[in-house]
Amino acid sequence: MKVERKDIGSASVRFPSGSSMPDPLDMAVDPYEPTKRAKGISIKAFQAWPQKSGPFPAVIILHEWWGLNSHIQDLAFRLAQHGYVALAVNQYSRLGGIVTSNPALASELMAKVNPSDLTQDLNAACEFLNFQEYVKKNRIAVLGFCMGGSNALSYACARRQLRAAVAFYGKVPRASLSGLHCPVLYHQAERDDWITEEEVAHLSSTLAAAKVPCQVYKYPGTSHAFFNDTRPDVYNPDAAAEAWSRTLTFLDQYILADHPGVRPLPDSQRRL
Repeated sequence: MKVERKDIGSASVRFPSGSSMPDPLDMAVDPYEPTKRAKGISIKAFQAWPQKSGPFPAVIILHEWWGLNSHIQDLAFRLAQHGYVALAVNQYSRLGGIVTSNPALASELMAKVNPSDLTQDLNAACEFLNFQEYVKKNRIAVLGFCMGGSNALSYACARRQLRAAVAFYGKVPRASLSGLHCPVLYHQAERDDWITEEEVAHLSSTLAAAKVPCQVYKYPGTSHAFFNDTRPDVYNPDAAAEAWSRTLTFLDQYILADHPGVRPLPDSQRRL
């Protein structure tokens, strides 16, 4: 789904992982900055932001196992159009930033992502966002799809400062759920050959017991990856539109509004 890109800025960006973030003011006055090469690990990302007065909350987007492709970049524009700074992080940066449409290669790439390295890279992404003057400091959520949905939940378990986490049909990190304190929105396909009903129920019940806001929506007649409009074999436009509307409403509630984020929901809203 292509969106109007009026008044939206965008850029491919890089930032260091595992080393200090360069000061934007120092970069601005350094005449050699454009020709310098970053030392150490450099993480690739695509950023889109509203070109009106800020600052704005930010959303980190985590792609499917295909890589950071045009579909994910389009989602960054959609979030920016709504009023967020969107940073789509290339989770394959350490593997060369590959994008593929081959399922076998995508599976190999996903298997090579090191969880601890990815946590470090996403922490660097948060630091990068917090360095931008048009971003509200630590007003950051994470949004992921498929592999990215799994990693979004895992990262929310590891970083307490996140305001919210949204997962589209991601695996549930059972071992680390006790560390998850931010509100969670989970979109579940009715016919999913990768995610079990039991693990989604475990996510819902565990967070309910911990009084962490959790909304789970199941979409009738859908298959895994129903949100991806570049895959006509599984794309469900009605479910995708509903899921996106719920995602924006959820983000508006927990990172756009001025409140701490963790707030108990009525029992009737914990699992829908």
